[in-house]
Amino acid sequence: MASHLKGVAKSTMSDQIRKELCEYKRDNSASTQKDLQRWLEGKFQLKVSQGTISNTLKRSNDYLSAEIEKGRAEIKRHKPAKYPDMEKVVYEWFLQHQERVNITGELILQKARDTMKLLYPHDDSDFNFSTGWLGKFKHRHGIKSFRRFGESGYVDVQDMEQFPMKDVFNMDETGLFYRLQADHSLATKQLEGRKHDKERLTVVICCNEDGSEKIPLWIIGKYAKPRCFKNVNMNSLDCQYRANKKAWMTSVLFDEYVRSFDQMMHGRRVLLVVDNCPAHPRNIEGLRNVELFFLPPNMTSKIQPCDAGIIRAFKMHYRRRFYRKILVGYEVGQSDPGKINVLDAINLAIPAWTIDVRKETIANYFRHCKIRSASDVVGNLDESTFDEETQDLQTMINQCGYRNKMDIDNLMNYPGENEACSEVQSLEDIVRTIIENNAEDDDEDDTVSLEPVTRKEALMASNTLHNFMIQYKNTNLNYWMQ
Repeated sequence: MASHLKGVAKSTMSDQIRKELCEYKRDNSASTQKDLQRWLEGKFQLKVSQGTISNTLKRSNDYLSAEIEKGRAEIKRHKPAKYPDMEKVVYEWFLQHQERVNITGELILQKARDTMKLLYPHDDSDFNFSTGWLGKFKHRHGIKSFRRFGESGYVDVQDMEQFPMKDVFNMDETGLFYRLQADHSLATKQLEGRKHDKERLTVVICCNEDGSEKIPLWIIGKYAKPRCFKNVNMNSLDCQYRANKKAWMTSVLFDEYVRSFDQMMHGRRVLLVVDNCPAHPRNIEGLRNVELFFLPPNMTSKIQPCDAGIIRAFKMHYRRRFYRKILVGYEVGQSDPGKINVLDAINLAIPAWTIDVRKETIANYFRHCKIRSASDVVGNLDESTFDEETQDLQTMINQCGYRNKMDIDNLMNYPGENEACSEVQSLEDIVRTIIENNAEDDDEDDTVSLEPVTRKEALMASNTLHNFMIQYKNTNLNYWMQ
């Protein structure tokens, strides 16, 4: 026990108290862990360590999104799942198939047995998948009921008119070949065979109708902990990183994303517009601030703003920053400046989204898609700014001196790049996507760890940059920082 609690009887928080602690911290974000200790002692007469508080806050999203069932509020300890990998697979299967088959408890039990055989073919242990296990599985994953096949799980189109523009969001994901060179020959060589997965990320984009809010990116890669992430404080990046074998959006990740978005929208009532990708389950229970609206199938390019042009604008700015990085790399003598790693790609993607994609561009594509039925909404698309930005990208490509140069349309619509969602998968496919990540795959990570930088080195570099800036007339700092 921590030294500051020496001599004090050990106290354990119940689920209900942990939830109230997370709610208090959410509403009083400036509170320190010592403040939270005092609050717990004053309200509940509990003395707990700062480590316990820290561990609880790490699971804040889980506690805040959960509805504590009657009779379980006083539970203080949870027995972990005996086979967590098996449960992860079964839950992904449940999310993918809940709108396609009539889910029953017996069907889940059968899928659990089948998954055990796939994951542990040589394990002769006879694990008992009882109704008791089923109840604990449902509780661990927040499943309260099974939606019957064919039941609606989303709001009607007329309901959209109830939401002001600032409270209507569109979320979509896209693939990104983050090292893609604007040269036909180089691109073909880069993306051949198994390198296809290795060279791509999935980027999740979300923004509201008037362009006033751009939600931090979620980026999905192939490796859970790439070597380039070593020595990096991931909390300092303005994005969330997740990983699976194919770098795809999965049902479990979508579920996590929506719940995280729901917490971000605390105290509001917003509409989240998404497409009918198989990895987007409709039945996400416990949402307090978000209503889901699913677009009709095969219509996303016409009526989904992200798909109609916002993603293209993001990619164009990403490419512009990438090619500028290549040019600067050649200038400082790098042999292969186009061979960036996932961390480099994240550092290009974040400003491309947060800085370069303009509020007016987002609002323009929402108007163009006419997702509202109001007759006074203008549908004409102003492409003047887009044309200027396209020309800027073209200039950057020309400066790179490619021999077999692509035109902009080919670059922005490169075959296979936009595949970002998994299709409905069999149990075997889910096992391969979620669980299998063998040593051979780890060896494919060709990145190197980030060298640690001391405070002294950072100050010296800052001073050098300052001296550079004051020696040259009309030096544009923004150009060098992009």
